Amino acid sequence: MLIRTPIYLPEHLLAKAKSYALAHDTTLTALIIEQIETITGVTDEPMVMFSRGLLTKEQAVECSGFRDYAELLVAMGDADLPLPALSESVADEQVKIFTELWGNE
Repeated sequence: MLIRTPIYLPEHLLAKAKSYALAHDTTLTALIIEQIETITGVTDEPMVMFSRGLLTKEQAVECSGFRDYAELLVAMGDADLPLPALSESVADEQVKIFTELWGNE
């Protein structure tokens, strides 16, 4: 739910923001929300939440309505979103499995 709230901006900044929004096929509201989400780290966008490690890949696929993980990865690439970093325990487990499979040469 969006709540109406007045904000006061310098006239020249408002004009530039309106011009930017028009050129990028968006709205002032969307620009403000995006910037606040960026600086606070708060979002309800599944791909962003997955990128930040707040959702599993399964949750991100389901919440985004993608058919599978591959489709999620393509969308994340298109949106310039990084993949989440693996936790140290998951990375250690993957190293252990890799070493077992390939040997300790």
